[in-house]
Amino acid sequence: MAKMRDEQPVWNGIGASWPETTLERQVARFAREKPDAIAVISPDAALDWRTLDDRANRLAAALVAHGLKPGDRLGWLGRNGVDFPVILVATRRARLVLLGLNWRLSAAEIAAVVDRARPAMIIGDAEFAPLLPAGQAMTETGGALDALIASGDVVRVEGQRPDDLTTLFFTSGTTGEPKALAYTSEAVERMTCAPTTLDFSADARLLIVAPVFHTAGWAWTQYGLAGGMTQIQLPAATATGMLDAVDRWQVTHAQWVPAMLSTALAEHRARGTGTTSLRMIAYGSSPIAETLLDACIAAFGCSFSQVYGLTESVGPITHLPPDAHDARSQGKSQATGLANPGVELRLVDDDGMDVGPGEIGEIWARLAHPEAHHWSIDGVGESVADADGWLHTGDVGYRDADGYLFVTDRKKDVIITGGENVYPVEVEKALSAAPGVADAAVFSLPDPRWGETVVAAIIPQDGHSLDAAAVIADCRSRLAHYKCPTRIFETTCFPRNASGKVLRRALPELFGQ
Repeated sequence: MAKMRDEQPVWNGIGASWPETTLERQVARFAREKPDAIAVISPDAALDWRTLDDRANRLAAALVAHGLKPGDRLGWLGRNGVDFPVILVATRRARLVLLGLNWRLSAAEIAAVVDRARPAMIIGDAEFAPLLPAGQAMTETGGALDALIASGDVVRVEGQRPDDLTTLFFTSGTTGEPKALAYTSEAVERMTCAPTTLDFSADARLLIVAPVFHTAGWAWTQYGLAGGMTQIQLPAATATGMLDAVDRWQVTHAQWVPAMLSTALAEHRARGTGTTSLRMIAYGSSPIAETLLDACIAAFGCSFSQVYGLTESVGPITHLPPDAHDARSQGKSQATGLANPGVELRLVDDDGMDVGPGEIGEIWARLAHPEAHHWSIDGVGESVADADGWLHTGDVGYRDADGYLFVTDRKKDVIITGGENVYPVEVEKALSAAPGVADAAVFSLPDPRWGETVVAAIIPQDGHSLDAAAVIADCRSRLAHYKCPTRIFETTCFPRNASGKVLRRALPELFGQ
């Protein structure tokens, strides 16, 4: 069969390439060329390019004046809004490392990240201050942040160098210990300027609802800043809020994970009105049901593009172009797509040997830009790639005869629910600490809204009756809610192999009925 005609991605509309320009220089450029045009909008505020550039420059100068040095971490613990793009640009200009803090985590989880990262300053929303360890100061958005910005000198600071660290993300590890992954300025700039199938243009209006402490929301914020596009930052991903934003601000590009697509589709049907401004919906991050994708394509009447990538890969590894979503695409709509330009893919068996078309293997990728590096307080460690530059994704899948990649499973049992990664071992530890629980095994079941939902089988302690609601409530006091089981099954034993390990993949068949 012939390959899809649109398999080569179109230029992303940013109109700049690395290393000739950088994000912070692009912002300064737009402040000169279109100072009064709106750069960023939230439900209660808006910034034009002149104001965004000035606030970022003053904040960078204020941070330096307060003693922050190149390489220091600045934590962000806030919702999407007009402040985040300012902080992102300011950290670049002051040569700081932007640390995304996930406000969905529990106080104990936040404390562990803060203890490891040791940020020199944290800026965030007042509602999340109780999550921070006792004695940890935070500059709150609003009056305190405005005062800090006003104290900054108008003189522009030097800006980042290609090998400076620019961004730090903590992402769940398979053992429950979060992984600290750092990006260099070069990696970030090259990712931002790389071609995509998202069909950006200078007049695009981007709806950003994915939290900016995640790579998805962070990356789209960068796209907007580097491309001179208007970005609409929504603090909450409600269906009503998303579609209201599309209509109010004539959104052209939206980025929704499958769970958001599901709620947006239901709201769209309830309203019975069109969203005529939409030109492109990008999706990814978790499995999507074919019926949901088909219904969304029919309802929204715009182009769709999927991207597949990891925090470790900095940007997308593959793209699924709009033409692959066409009814004539002969099954391509369930693929994650084709390798991005400059990206090499391998499908590898357990012995490290390449497998052929249609055969299952672990997905390895060699990227077109620097990948993430492991980070600790002592400095930057090894690359996440191997000695030959291959990133071992831990995902398994296959390629068809036309080179389209299909992701079928995760090699290490990670659960992806609503775009969030959940590792069973971490949840099992929390469940086992609950009163009356002798043992726990965590797995997932399909969910039409979230892609997958976290569930658990539990063996009660002798003499205890299992109160599922109490166990879930106890778990939610220890972990972020999205990590906690939505259902609990009581059992007397687990299926195990000869060495005593739980056969996790047998659990859905046992309990899923």
